[in-house]
Amino acid sequence: MSHPVHHSKKYEEIKNLKLLASILIDLMGMLSYLIPGAAELFDAVWAPISAVLVYYMFGRKLSWASFTFLEELLPFTDVVPSATIAWYVYYQKMEKKTGQH
Repeated sequence: MSHPVHHSKKYEEIKNLKLLASILIDLMGMLSYLIPGAAELFDAVWAPISAVLVYYMFGRKLSWASFTFLEELLPFTDVVPSATIAWYVYYQKMEKKTGQH
């Protein structure tokens, strides 16, 4: 998916949809806290799924996918909103590159 270099309505819609998707990805990752005894299995299944989603949403950057994957797998890190952080950094860099803020 290509992104316009200016803040068109379509650009803003995509940006907002990706923010919503990022928040949902992070919330799914936090669900493991609600599943006593099955948290490790849930995290093991969700980690690669969330990593692939983040990879495709944010310019196919392996660094963000890896960060999300590890955040989901490591214990006590599910509260870190890795997908939302990826969204923030992605759009900060994009808007800085295009001179838009």
